[in-house]
Amino acid sequence: MKLYEIGESTRDLARRLQCSELAAMVLEMREWGDGVDPDGVRRWMNPCFEDLMETLNLGAASAVAAERWRSRSSFGNVLVYGDYDTDGISATVLAMEIFRHKASEVRYFIPRRDVHGYGLHFRVLEQVVRGGCNTLVVVDCGTNDSEMLADLAGRGVEVFVFDHHTVAEAPTFPGIVNPCADGGENARKLCATAVLWSWAWKEKVLSRSWLKYALDLVALATISDCMPLNALNRSLVQRGLHLMRSNPRRGLGALFEKLGIARHLLSEEQLSMRVIPCLNAPGRIACADIAVRALLGVGHEDAVYECVNDLIRANRRRQMISERIAGKIRLSDGEDRHVMFDDSWPVGVLSGVASRICAQRRTPVALAAPVGDKIRGTLRVPVGGNAVGILSEISELLDAWGGHRYAAGFSVLTQNWNEVEGELEKLLSEVGIQEEPVSAINISPASISLNDWRAVKELGPFGNDNPCPRFYRASSPSDRIEPLGKDGRHSAVRVDNVRLLAFNAAADLQEASGVTGWIYHPRIDYWRNEEQVQFILDYAVVS
Repeated sequence: MKLYEIGESTRDLARRLQCSELAAMVLEMREWGDGVDPDGVRRWMNPCFEDLMETLNLGAASAVAAERWRSRSSFGNVLVYGDYDTDGISATVLAMEIFRHKASEVRYFIPRRDVHGYGLHFRVLEQVVRGGCNTLVVVDCGTNDSEMLADLAGRGVEVFVFDHHTVAEAPTFPGIVNPCADGGENARKLCATAVLWSWAWKEKVLSRSWLKYALDLVALATISDCMPLNALNRSLVQRGLHLMRSNPRRGLGALFEKLGIARHLLSEEQLSMRVIPCLNAPGRIACADIAVRALLGVGHEDAVYECVNDLIRANRRRQMISERIAGKIRLSDGEDRHVMFDDSWPVGVLSGVASRICAQRRTPVALAAPVGDKIRGTLRVPVGGNAVGILSEISELLDAWGGHRYAAGFSVLTQNWNEVEGELEKLLSEVGIQEEPVSAINISPASISLNDWRAVKELGPFGNDNPCPRFYRASSPSDRIEPLGKDGRHSAVRVDNVRLLAFNAAADLQEASGVTGWIYHPRIDYWRNEEQVQFILDYAVVS
């Protein structure tokens, strides 16, 4: 663990940047502090959005798709084909809202995770053609399906694709807008919703004043997909957050209300921990249509609120199922195993459970369950592993696979599962794990005021590649653990007469020994019509 102290260099940087000492300390942690140009730091803190968009390169297909858009006065009956996570849902809604400007009718289809799985499916596309679809808009998938798309185009269907997934081979179908094929560095770090939005902005498909009101969808998707928060993505999320705080779309406003979120204090953490799980939940346990309808916000007010209530109920059910699976794994004799299978597990919730187990055990984890005549699984690896690289080593045994460095999915024919399970267990047992470096500012929570934390929040939004700063306080004999809430699951650690809230950690704290300090982070809460700073315990440091 590397600890940082506020010193003279910090105070000097604060004077030069005219910011708080705590914000300057966070910048020093990011290695901005020693000899850095203050103007460069200011540009990092407040990047010019228009310049970033002007230089954005989405690849050659962007202009091709734009020319096809401009060449038609109407695209007739349009079907948007999306995906079941928040990026896919948000991109589906955005595509529907864009193409409504040039369509007689716009519908959507999102495959079911437990029936179809990810991506384009030939049988579904056959039904699309028979249903009289004139234009197919594919979002958040489709990059590696050039042959299927070309077949549709050959039958007279206009096809657009907006995606961000890794390109296996250069797409041969000309309508695929995916910066990962031939786009610039910033564009390759966009989620699918941001690719579609940026295409519409750069190619002036619709008025930019209209597009600004769709940045809420871009912010949701960027945070949900854990995209790197470089200058462009931070700018997109900042603008989307501002829109959601000031003028949220009907469904989101209703969801904030039902979740008890004060929308003027809405943060990226609340989106990640509370809002996005609700949007993801229907696609994990059943059908993602509820989430699409919530974001579209169509119908009378009662219908919107009922849709939002369905989202919340779905998320509670997901949590209950996930906890049951995690509990079963804890009680099983599979503590030393990396690959686990159960024919009663609903496959849609396994990714969240695998992520939790991977984080707790700090070992690779694969969970799998049957779907029809196949076994579908999810793989999570900690820092030091490569999920996609692992699956590539057994690709000849798999029916389908894909993902990212730390998270991937796969499917395998049932008759091949035993061999896959054995090979995968062997590969995961050989993964070398790297210790994640921990950096924190050594300061008591009693020394951090509401205004101090507001100043640090100006460096956000926080997330991948721009992590929320952590803080450290050494333990002392006066520290004490107190109950929090009524169900016995939560605790608070009282440090310097300030509470560090420890959610779902009561049992762990009671069993902890040799604690030498506390890692925590602040957040702004709204209580009795007043803003206050709260402190959340991330974990205890033990000797």
